[in-house]
Amino acid sequence: MPIRHHFFCALIGPGLFSGTVFAANLDCMVKPEMYVELSSPVAGTVAALLVDKGDHVAKGQPLAQLEASVELAKFNQAKADAETNSEVCNQKVKLEYATRNRTRYRSLATTSVISQIEKDKVETEVVLAGIELRKAEERKKSAMLALEMAKAQLEVKTIKSPIDGIVIDRYAMPGESVSDRAIMKLAQVNPLRVELIAPTEYFGLIQPGMEVEVRPELPAKKVVRATVTKVDQLIDPASGSFTVRMTLPNPSDELIGGVNCIATFDFATPAPTTTPTPPPFVPQNAAPVSPVIKR
Repeated sequence: MPIRHHFFCALIGPGLFSGTVFAANLDCMVKPEMYVELSSPVAGTVAALLVDKGDHVAKGQPLAQLEASVELAKFNQAKADAETNSEVCNQKVKLEYATRNRTRYRSLATTSVISQIEKDKVETEVVLAGIELRKAEERKKSAMLALEMAKAQLEVKTIKSPIDGIVIDRYAMPGESVSDRAIMKLAQVNPLRVELIAPTEYFGLIQPGMEVEVRPELPAKKVVRATVTKVDQLIDPASGSFTVRMTLPNPSDELIGGVNCIATFDFATPAPTTTPTPPPFVPQNAAPVSPVIKR
C-alpha cells in the first residue's frame, strides 16, 4: 500500500500549554480480525453441510456433519450399558440376604446348634457377596467411561464453529473425503482489524490506546472510532515506515472487511514554556547615561 498522508495544524492560545495541534490522515485498510480454515480432527466423509457461503455463524454452531453411523451405534450401545442398574441391584440383594443369613447363624451358634463349618460358610458368603457387589459397581463405572468415550467419538463427527463470524467459502461437498483438507473458511468480523503503514515522523506520536477516527470507503460517509492496539517497534529502513494495528468494534455487522479507509490521528505538541526577560537593573541614584552620538 503506498503511504499517503495529509496533515493540518493549528495554534492554541498562549499560556503554559500553548503549542501546535495537528491532525494526520493516513491510508489504512479494514480487515477481518482473523481467518479460520476449518477442518476435521478425524478422517471421514461429509454427510451434510449445514451452512452456505455468506451465512453468519455463532461460536459453537454446527457447520458440517460427517458420516457417523458406526459412532452413533456405539454411542447407543454404551448408553444402554451405562443406564443398566440390574447387575448392581442384584448383587445388593444377594449381599443383604447373605448378611441376614449370617445374623441368623450367629444367633444359632450360641446354642451350638450349627457346626463351625456351616458358620464359616455363611461368613464366606457375605464376603463373596460384597466382592461381587464391588465388581458390579466397577463395571458400572467402566460403562459410564465407555459412554463418555463413545459420546466424544460421535461429537467429533460434527464440525462446529470456533468463532462468531461469516462463512467465506466452502471447500468440500457431501460425499467427499476430508481426511487431509479444509472443509470451509470463516472470517471473524466483530471486531474488525484496521492496519496502516505510517511514516517514521509519526513514530512515538502514535501510542497504544489512542482513539482514531476511521472513514471506510464502504459504507459511504460512515465515520467510526477505532482504538490503537499495537504499534510496531521496528522501523523498515527501506520504506521509512512502521506498522500500526487498531481494533474496530462491529457488533451489528454493519461494517465490512477488505475495504480501504482513512484514519485521522489528532496530535498535540506542546510548545516550550518561555519566561519573559526582565528589564535591566538601574540604581535609583545613578546618573542618567547620556547617549553617545557619533559624528
